[in-house]
Amino acid sequence: MSNRDGSARLRLFKALRRARWRVEMGKSGHWKIWNPRGLLITTPSSASDTNSLNALRRDLRKAGFPVGQRNTRARDAEHRKIPNQRTQP
Repeated sequence: MSNRDGSARLRLFKALRRARWRVEMGKSGHWKIWNPRGLLITTPSSASDTNSLNALRRDLRKAGFPVGQRNTRARDAEHRKIPNQRTQP
């Protein structure tokens, strides 16, 4: 895991705790994350896969945490806007 992924993961854990999710380091060295309803997600503490942060975000979205959804839709809508080139008679 690169340092950038590590700091992004820690910022994500901080946001989870603010949202009242429980985040703990397990005895096995894996992070254990519980959502408020009790659903458990596990993730390794040092990922060897370069896609592990994206996989964690995917799992959190499936469990109900809004990861990266705040500005994405608005930004995509701006990119899809096509200027109206018709002139009004």
